Amino acid sequence: MNAVKINNEINLTYPDGFKEMGEAELTRYFSSPENRWGVFDADRHIILSIGWSKAGFKRLFTDAESMLIETEGRLRRSLVNYQRVTSYQYKIASKKAFGIRFEYRVNDAALVQIADLVMFKHNKKFYALHFITRQSSAVAGRLEFQQMLDSITLG
Repeated sequence: MNAVKINNEINLTYPDGFKEMGEAELTRYFSSPENRWGVFDADRHIILSIGWSKAGFKRLFTDAESMLIETEGRLRRSLVNYQRVTSYQYKIASKKAFGIRFEYRVNDAALVQIADLVMFKHNKKFYALHFITRQSSAVAGRLEFQQMLDSITLG
């Protein structure tokens, strides 16, 4: 396991075999490397990532569940054949977190991607944790995502 501190607030571990994403990879998969960290396993096509944003005045009193609903709306509009599979609640450190599992297709191809998005709020920032993989790697990858979520400490 590898340990990392993200945004000077989030400590976590991620599995061996994953490589930290550089600016080019973050831009390719998430449009921008700004306020984002991620790792990937190229052989198994698994991405684990965290993005964060400040809760400005407009969202100062918004909770993580409302922010997740807003983010899901953007995903629905931008991803081909977006379909929510399930939603769930989670506890990250002592924070209430909300998650969704969804599927989508890559550029109208037959290839189905499976993803989880978990969101929580800490120190006036929203953190969005992403797990993305191909359908064939979903079970093993989700276990690794779960381990990453369970390893998170705030500090």
